[in-house]
Amino acid sequence: MYVIESELRQQFDALARTVQALTDQQGEAKEALDGIRTLCVLGCGSSFSLAKSAATLFSQHTGVPAYALPAGDVLVNFESYKKLLAGCTLLLLSRSGSTSEVLRAATRCKQELGCRVLSVCAREDAPVEGLFHWNLRLPWAFDEAVCQTRTVSNLYVAVLGLAYIAAGESESLAELRELTVHASTFCPAQEETLSALAQGAWTKAVVLGDSGMAGLMEEGALAFKEICRRDSNHYHLLDVRHGPMVQIGPDTLVIALLSSGERDLQKALLEDLEAKTGHLLVLDCVSGHRDGIPGLHIALPACGPDELRAVFALYCIQLVCFHHAVARGVDLDKPEGLDPWIKL
Repeated sequence: MYVIESELRQQFDALARTVQALTDQQGEAKEALDGIRTLCVLGCGSSFSLAKSAATLFSQHTGVPAYALPAGDVLVNFESYKKLLAGCTLLLLSRSGSTSEVLRAATRCKQELGCRVLSVCAREDAPVEGLFHWNLRLPWAFDEAVCQTRTVSNLYVAVLGLAYIAAGESESLAELRELTVHASTFCPAQEETLSALAQGAWTKAVVLGDSGMAGLMEEGALAFKEICRRDSNHYHLLDVRHGPMVQIGPDTLVIALLSSGERDLQKALLEDLEAKTGHLLVLDCVSGHRDGIPGLHIALPACGPDELRAVFALYCIQLVCFHHAVARGVDLDKPEGLDPWIKL
């Protein structure tokens, strides 16, 4: 078994431990999050995609302004960001806690602008620990494989849980516990369908997702590049019509994460996409109401709000990438030209 396959399939066990850590440290987390006037979430690569979701989710649940920046951009263009970053709280997301851009950018923000630094990291005793005011450690979520799977889902659930804690939404925090319950039946049930989809005659992928789930779906698009070496992009659902649609054709796999929002608008878009490609996977946050929606349809578990169901959408995407890589003869544990984290 490939290392990445083992980590992919074990991610919900790790998520159970992450939810327990959030519960155990709820008081400390609440204290660290209280009083934030502006939140800036920093990350690189997958972590930057997750940073976008983290910022959106934090603002949606608390009403506090939040935004995401790539740490490398801040490092290169620090002078241009000074006014934006002054007085903000930084939240660092990292698998390793060792990525140079994150460490160096956060150090400058802390030393020169007096920023408070919070962190979520999948390693213990990482270099990032010399910077933070408060840290959530998730060592059970650390991916040994170069390409990330369980680290991504655990970082996402961690920042979602922090948004719930900051907003005082204890009922939403409790819903996180249901993930592993639903995973035991949902994940095995999708294996045959998604394996067959992975054998299709497509050569590139487009992943669509909105709202606080958008950053997570952007990471899903990145998984195609890293795991199965296919060109891929992420777009918001209706925004795909504004240019990207011209690049979607019979060789394009489109994966759309449907929200519980305005269904007619989403359905109309899917009908347009179905006319362009026969490779359309719909991951639906609404359970039991397909309503004539086209494409290969998978209803995500009824485990809570859309943003929580998105964890299962990511799993489906990772599984497609894994099976497609195997079908292509790709060595999943040795991606060419890719390192687990970057040191400048």
